Amino acid sequence: MLQNQTLLALKKEFSDKLLHYEPGHDFKQHKWEFSTHSGRVSVQSLRGTIFEKACVSEITATVTLPKRNYETSIQWLGVQIFPSNPLVPMLTAVFEQVQEQGELRCPGFFDVFPVVSYQEDRLDLHKHIGAVSKKYGRTYPDLPESYMKMYQVSEPGMGVGYGIGLALSGQETNQDFYFEAARAIFTGYFQIVDRRKDTAFTQQQAAEMQTYRSEMVKFVFMENRFFKGGVQLGVPAESFIIHMLPPTVRF
Repeated sequence: MLQNQTLLALKKEFSDKLLHYEPGHDFKQHKWEFSTHSGRVSVQSLRGTIFEKACVSEITATVTLPKRNYETSIQWLGVQIFPSNPLVPMLTAVFEQVQEQGELRCPGFFDVFPVVSYQEDRLDLHKHIGAVSKKYGRTYPDLPESYMKMYQVSEPGMGVGYGIGLALSGQETNQDFYFEAARAIFTGYFQIVDRRKDTAFTQQQAAEMQTYRSEMVKFVFMENRFFKGGVQLGVPAESFIIHMLPPTVRF
């Protein structure tokens, strides 16, 4: 599966960190081949007490993307975290390495979605991500504009520029910025987990989490162009469902 050393390092860091919070639990492995036989998918799913569900997934593929007459090789790492406590935000992260026409690019995005928003948490994430962006002369925050461009929508909403994160365009080539940005969200997110995971919450806050999850499901499986495009390229829909579907959801 993954061969890129940056992605392998991130996969290990996220996997080890999640297991640290869930002693006695382990990841369950799921594997598929693309229906077009042009790639493979592996999803590691973890069920626990701090995290109702957490997935660390990978895709490797060589495909011809729409409107292109050449092949693109993709290595993709995805992280999806659904906390049990609604005071702990959800994390969605995608890190890619894309090789085409002799050039290696590193697009990606990550976002933290708070059901109950705390200014302290937002400022902490801004500090981590902003410091890396400033170091490399990048503008931050650039949400929701970068997300709207990535998802090809005209306005922000559920799943697009909703939380606090960063979107790296399909033309990104600076591997150092890419990796440091990934480390920033890793560090910042788990600091929030430590801060909020044992805090008491109300039934109303739990209900708000379920409402958020239902909206997320609608977005992912009805509006998200990456889900639709992935299925067209041969990615098994089951892999998206395991990776992206909340462990509990009410409509």
